[in-house]
Amino acid sequence: MQGAAKFAVVLAFMLAISLSPKVSHIAPQSERVLAQWQFERNGDLQGWQPNSQVKDVKVANGILSFRTEGDDPILELRAPFEIPTSPWQVIEIRLKADRDGVAEFFWSNTTEPPYGGFRPHKRTPFSVIGDGKWRTYRILPFWHLEGKIIRLRFDPFGGANFEVEFIRIVELETGRGTRDAGRITEWLVIGDTSVKREKEGWTVTMNEPNALLLAPVSADAETNSFVSVRMAAYKGKTATLFFATEQMHGLHSRSFPIIADGKPHTYTLDMLASPEWQGRIIAVGLRPTDAVGTKVQLLSVQISDQLEGEPELQVKVFALDDATPRANVPTEIFAIVTNRSGQTLRNLKATLRLPVGVEVISHPEPVEQLGFGEGAEFHWRIVARKPLKGTAVLTVFADKVPPVTSKLALNFPQRLTVAKHDYVPEPKPVRGKYEVGVYYFPGWKSWSQWLPILAFPERKPILGWYCEGDPEVADWHIKWAVEHGITFFAYDWYWIQGARILEHALHDGYMKARYRHLLKFCLLWANHNPPKTSSLEDCVAVTRFWIERYFRLPEYLTIDGKPVVIIFSPHRLTEDLGSEGVRKAFEAMRRECVNHGLKGLYIVACVANAGQAQRAAAEGYDAVTAYNWATLGMKSGEWSPFDSLIEAYKRNWEHIAQNSPIPLIAPISGGWDSRPWHGDNAIVRFGRNPENFKSHLKDAKSFLDKFVPQGKALPITLIEAWNEWGEGSYIEPHAEFGFGYLDAIREVFTDAPKKHIDLAPVDVGLALKEVERLPLDKSSWEFERDMEGWENWMYLANVRVENGCLIGRTTGNDPAFFGPPVQLRASKYRFVTVRMRLTKLREGESSDEPKTLQDVGQLFWQTLTLHESEATSVRFKVQIDGQWHEYLLPVHENRRWRGTVTRLRIDPCTNANVLVEIDYIRLEP
Repeated sequence: MQGAAKFAVVLAFMLAISLSPKVSHIAPQSERVLAQWQFERNGDLQGWQPNSQVKDVKVANGILSFRTEGDDPILELRAPFEIPTSPWQVIEIRLKADRDGVAEFFWSNTTEPPYGGFRPHKRTPFSVIGDGKWRTYRILPFWHLEGKIIRLRFDPFGGANFEVEFIRIVELETGRGTRDAGRITEWLVIGDTSVKREKEGWTVTMNEPNALLLAPVSADAETNSFVSVRMAAYKGKTATLFFATEQMHGLHSRSFPIIADGKPHTYTLDMLASPEWQGRIIAVGLRPTDAVGTKVQLLSVQISDQLEGEPELQVKVFALDDATPRANVPTEIFAIVTNRSGQTLRNLKATLRLPVGVEVISHPEPVEQLGFGEGAEFHWRIVARKPLKGTAVLTVFADKVPPVTSKLALNFPQRLTVAKHDYVPEPKPVRGKYEVGVYYFPGWKSWSQWLPILAFPERKPILGWYCEGDPEVADWHIKWAVEHGITFFAYDWYWIQGARILEHALHDGYMKARYRHLLKFCLLWANHNPPKTSSLEDCVAVTRFWIERYFRLPEYLTIDGKPVVIIFSPHRLTEDLGSEGVRKAFEAMRRECVNHGLKGLYIVACVANAGQAQRAAAEGYDAVTAYNWATLGMKSGEWSPFDSLIEAYKRNWEHIAQNSPIPLIAPISGGWDSRPWHGDNAIVRFGRNPENFKSHLKDAKSFLDKFVPQGKALPITLIEAWNEWGEGSYIEPHAEFGFGYLDAIREVFTDAPKKHIDLAPVDVGLALKEVERLPLDKSSWEFERDMEGWENWMYLANVRVENGCLIGRTTGNDPAFFGPPVQLRASKYRFVTVRMRLTKLREGESSDEPKTLQDVGQLFWQTLTLHESEATSVRFKVQIDGQWHEYLLPVHENRRWRGTVTRLRIDPCTNANVLVEIDYIRLEP
């Protein structure tokens, strides 16, 4: 359909929760209270029944007060009630709490077991600000699919004190009536925001981060797959589009970066990137900026079956491809340009103006055309003939569109005046009174793994796109760590019933490093295991492996003489074994260590709050810590400043220490911005820099100074992470801030002189140990000699290439091979062909067992605009019969096979213990 399927929605902005009771409408509306619970009579709980983790419950002076403990406190409404549902109902609760956390409402239309009708997907979580102030939270459940609500449950979070004034359900009249395609004439605004209608649109004044404007719409999601927002923003980094669908619970969101220059821009979103964009869309909204105290000129929001807006160039990246530029050392400067709106751009050319003294060695070629969702790269080889600072100016041209410019600050210092070395210079360790550990993610061995980080050049390591597992790389890491007060690495370590992956950084790098004796290490068991893969026998088996490989090494970290192991997912052990089973498994693991001459085993749980810490203590853990509390203290949407994380961490440290029976190893956040992994839907803590990271470190040291003497904290802290480049949590020296984060650690946690020299390989005449870059235009993989970039996998063991085949054994029910980075125009290829043999491996196979199993394989892909999801996939039937089969997959039948394909993924089957052999994978014209 064309024009008939298109309509425009002009609106302000929306969010699921408001921290203000203020409600207004652009058009006159009213609200109806459908049900309410006000605690006006002393002692009357109004039918709300607490479970055993809700303590000291009291109703007095119109307030319900209580405290919580454990990790599953519940207030369940036992009084009978029934309301018919609509999308335009909100739950309101007025409360205050003394610590941050995430509470949630569960709701249901049935009392059927299990759980009396409550289900994990029938809930609406919301963030609570724990500053002891009264706030009214308005929660949009979009529970319309239920038909009626007869059950309601409020789950606060553990380890906090609460006061509640009322809970009620309100009907918003704005949603009544049928909505056809056309202009929307009424909107609901929640929160402190003003909207003024003007000739060409609306002026929206943002006075608080959490606000809502909701418009009813009616659009078929599959047909109308584009949303275009045209607006002029003056401040902020991101906007968020919200939507609700007829066939799914909840309010869904999609964030996107904005250009806050006060000029109108069109932002076209391919909504097929959002898996929830399906069925009939019934509500749309927008938060046009994350900035507070600013205005936005909102011109239009359009939902359409076709691309909207004039062509518009965007310079997505303009950077040096070098984290340590030096005078007289050739380097590369590059730009990534995208088409951010509807029409195809043609005849793209780029020019570069450089400071005097910088010479261009080679120029890029023009680009013929650029469609929506596609990107073009321009590369220049340059060299600065003398030390200098200056500015590079990029200008990009295309037919019939205004040129765009971008500027880049350049700094080419002289090489540090030190002698050349044939290896990493010997480290000069410094330390303080506390152990300072850093998590280490071993995920950077191939070009495939590094490619998602290329669009974030500020993250490029000083070691370049290094080949992890090289002892020289490990020695640079060790040198930089110990020279800044870091005393141990906690390596992410993976084991699923004996199957292990990502050991190269530890086994091939650290253990073969010349300077490993200067830095201790321990293991974080990253037990992201499938359900029902934990057992007492497996826990003993993994302990024996640790004893044989690691625990007797002099570098292994111990507490009270016991080797330390951190458990990433305690809930996996609990769900598989039960709490009593976990306790017995830990007893067996410790006994195994003692039987082998060790003093025992010190087991640490990663937890989120005091309630989880209390359960960890009951299950036999020795201490608690965390990996990263990425969402702690978030006040709005998916983007929130790093500064708001700092105070929230401090409160959570103290709350756990005061309420946990076992001590805390204080975790420290290196930040969070997972856009390389999760795209526009990522959680982002923006604004992190060495100065506010240093403030975070000072808080941690003050916490240790206070709570270590009390025995409530161990004299250890753990930073996440050294090199989580994809999660956006890293302190390893990199392009944007150099050694800034390490210098902050040295200044806070040691007494070493502030003045020191930080060397990079270029300063001592050493080349970078970078991975081999693979061609991006490759469209078939035959596996004649090597893996050809298919070097990442999950739930697979013993992966290798033999006899021209990619081979592996599945270890879970979701095995996957991840392909190398590519840049292939989807329109050129209609099919993907996979030739594969699947063989079930059995122990004690009997003749009456089936020789052939029917199963399902799946091909996933991602593009420049669509991230990998169920929606970007094709399922196909496979035979597990030990025979070769060629599977022809019609990817062109999926509307999401469009734009530029950047990676493939093959899930060969859904069975464990299957031998997978792949002869070839080909994209067919």
